[in-house]
Amino acid sequence: MSRRAAALALLCLLAGCGVPTGGPAETIPASEVPHGLTSTSPAPRPTAAPEPQAETTRIHLVAGDDSLVPRPREVSGSSVRDRLDALLTDLAAGPTAAERDLQLSTALPPDVELSVTDVSDPTVTIDISGAADAPAGLASRRAVAQIVLSATSVPGVDAVVLTLDGERVEAPLPSGELTPAPLTADSYTVLLAPASAPPS
Repeated sequence: MSRRAAALALLCLLAGCGVPTGGPAETIPASEVPHGLTSTSPAPRPTAAPEPQAETTRIHLVAGDDSLVPRPREVSGSSVRDRLDALLTDLAAGPTAAERDLQLSTALPPDVELSVTDVSDPTVTIDISGAADAPAGLASRRAVAQIVLSATSVPGVDAVVLTLDGERVEAPLPSGELTPAPLTADSYTVLLAPASAPPS
């Protein structure tokens, strides 16, 4: 190749040799665009916080014949712990004026405080504090039964561990026997009024 031909070839490369280097942009018809390129993916929606749920649960109070009867309480909360805390607050408060008119009372002492300290599905730990005088004998068994039967009325709670001012304690069964095991409703149904006891 002569020097002249080589120079012309180099100029052709530098100039694009006839290949268009600019000009107005052309619109591609939508029918020629590959499927999926024209659609935009929707932005992911933020995960909403769980809404508080309202449930009708039950506290258990002492009737005139010393049996236990369930009384409905509506509690709300976004978790089992929240709903159980609300129910225990109602239980510690004792019967309403209308319930006292029905001769219902409680075996729990007046200043008792009940709080949930642990939830390990399906077992919860409930701490008892604030009471100067703890019930004894049959009253203590009814008090424990009130706590266990009330707590296990909350869906998701099957068993209860009791602590006293943070220290785990052995709790009395209806027979008076002390047990360190988690407490279930089945152990205390014998204390329910006949109309309230579940069928055997």
